[in-house]
Amino acid sequence: MFGSDDFLPDDFDIETYFANEEKCDEIDQLMQLALDCNAEFQYAKAERFCQRAAELAELLNDVSRLIRARFWLATMQRMQGKRKEALGVFTWLIEVAYDPVLSCNLTEDDLWFVDGGFRNFVEVGRFLPEMRVVDLERVVDRGLAWLSSISRRNWEAGLRLQRGMLWKSQNRKEAALEEMEAALALRRRNVNGPGFMLEAHLWQTADLLQDLKKLGDATKYYQEVTQNCESNRDEQCRAWRGLGQVASKQENWAEAERCMLKALEIAGSIESPSPMCAAYNALGDVYLQQKQITQAINTKIQALHFVRQMEEPEAFYLIYRDFAEIRLHQLKQGNSQRFIPKVKRWLHRALPLAVRLDRQVNSSDRQTEIRALQAECEAVLAGKSIS
Repeated sequence: MFGSDDFLPDDFDIETYFANEEKCDEIDQLMQLALDCNAEFQYAKAERFCQRAAELAELLNDVSRLIRARFWLATMQRMQGKRKEALGVFTWLIEVAYDPVLSCNLTEDDLWFVDGGFRNFVEVGRFLPEMRVVDLERVVDRGLAWLSSISRRNWEAGLRLQRGMLWKSQNRKEAALEEMEAALALRRRNVNGPGFMLEAHLWQTADLLQDLKKLGDATKYYQEVTQNCESNRDEQCRAWRGLGQVASKQENWAEAERCMLKALEIAGSIESPSPMCAAYNALGDVYLQQKQITQAINTKIQALHFVRQMEEPEAFYLIYRDFAEIRLHQLKQGNSQRFIPKVKRWLHRALPLAVRLDRQVNSSDRQTEIRALQAECEAVLAGKSIS
């Protein structure tokens, strides 16, 4: 099997060799199980398989298998909203890019996963208020420089999408749109390269187009996702939610509710609280915009249930703000003694989060939003006291 004994070192241990081969096979089997679970959106199960695979790869000092296992481990954590845990692993992947020992013999697949470290560090960091946008932009710049250094500039789409999302969060929407459309064009030209799926580029660009009131263009991108039977459930869910938001802006309430219920149906098949939270939240918005307060409250309560399973300050801020708006609407209808404490309680919860989230992007937009609701509440109370 090994040829002449002359080619084997004197201290060659055949039992150790076979034991290590068995561990390599076990790692590969664990990773296949993890990817099978990922395909079924069973992220918690996939995470356990990846964790065990990473532990074995570290014992063997198998760099390629370790890079792969840790990338997927962090990805499964990210998909469950475990962003702080994922951030540490993505940080390690970035460090691999600059480690003279670890980076010297990286394969094409290894480079794919290291690139994912840069991309996903920014993706995760955007949802952590302690991560400032200017620092995340530096990670994007480092990632792009690294890709240039390894002659992989055709892999830039994912990082450029992230840069566009960072600019969007700073309200630089026109610049963000230009960058995200450039990233989308790159992705279309290199659809099989590393990075986010084409569908992710489509719905995120569509979300920005919707913000810019370019509803027709947004609809085309959302529909490109929903009409592609190969799109995964998470991307489908987001696109249906986007179509529902477009219909709401057009006051087509029946279509808006249909799209949101479709998003909710898909979200129910995904093992993560985030899609369910977003789907219930968006459906609640449809009811709230129509002043269907009972339905809005019941739906927002469902969203709050899933928010509490997540590590996402933005989600908490949005649900607290929405409940404040609902209670403020009820306050205007009468019974001030009942609703005054409820409005103030939700605004009191939302304001510290607004401060944290605004600090991340060097803005005051959320604080202004909450202050405006507080002022509206005080104005309603003043009017009632006069009457």
